[in-house]
Amino acid sequence: MLGKIIIFALIIAAIYFFILSKFRKNKPSNSSENFVECDKCKTFVSINEAVLKNGKYICKECLK
Repeated sequence: MLGKIIIFALIIAAIYFFILSKFRKNKPSNSSENFVECDKCKTFVSINEAVLKNGKYICKECLK
C-alpha cells in the first residue's frame, strides 16, 4: 500500500514539473531597453525614440 502511494506521488510530481517547465519556457524574456539622455532637455528617453544629431541624442520633443 505504501509503495502505491509513493509511486502515485512520484507520478504527480513528474507531471507537475513537466507542466511547470513548459510554462517557464513560454515566459517572455525581460529584455531591458536602452535609454539615452537628451542633450537639450536632459531627460532620458528610449534609444528607439531618440534621434542622433551631430553625435548627440536628442528626443523627438526637442526636435519640434
